[in-house]
Amino acid sequence: KDDSASDEDDRGEQLALVAMESSVKYLTYPYSDGQKTGFYCDQRENRLMIAQLCENKRILDLCCYNGGFALNAIIRGSAASATGVDSSQDAVDAAIENASLNGLDAKKISFVRDEIATFMKTAIE
Repeated sequence: KDDSASDEDDRGEQLALVAMESSVKYLTYPYSDGQKTGFYCDQRENRLMIAQLCENKRILDLCCYNGGFALNAIIRGSAASATGVDSSQDAVDAAIENASLNGLDAKKISFVRDEIATFMKTAIE
């Protein structure tokens, strides 16, 4: 790594790169200090397979992280709606950014921070 190169912008924020997979855009952070870049490449085939089953359905993406399954359900699968749930506010924020990056309507796709068990209890009440 070149010590003169910075992984941060002028405000000290991590630099993001846009990755595209199957027409879906994701913000990624390949220069972050940790091992997570914001994208799980190994789930590509699973995201595509699930998208094929989503037409006109309401989708629930638990432990959604960056929203990959929900995004694919809407963009590739023509789902009626999708809700992503994650216990991490950072993950929810990333998923919301990815939905915005893809120009998706907040009425069709949403993301919430909650514990999965808590969310499921309230979802069935």
